[in-house]
Amino acid sequence: MTTIPFRSARAADRASGGIDRLGRLSRRELEALALMAEGRSNRAIGEQLNVELKTVEAHVSRVFTKLGLTEDRHENRRVLAVLTFLGRETAETAT
Repeated sequence: MTTIPFRSARAADRASGGIDRLGRLSRRELEALALMAEGRSNRAIGEQLNVELKTVEAHVSRVFTKLGLTEDRHENRRVLAVLTFLGRETAETAT
């Protein structure tokens, strides 16, 4: 049986539009986002990058800002950021 991941139209639109915004991220912000995509917590990201939790929180906050992900009680910015990151990986493998 093949499983097809579900993406709401709104999440897919935000993720595809965010692919271009990934270029705005610093190397460290992109590293933090990649670790988020692996399912790591902020604490685990800090341990992996050898930085304090406050530093990780700052990186994650800047990722949200640079990707245009504002706080919304109906959406999870962390998930949307990861979808954007994974969309980029899918686009790169398709070319």
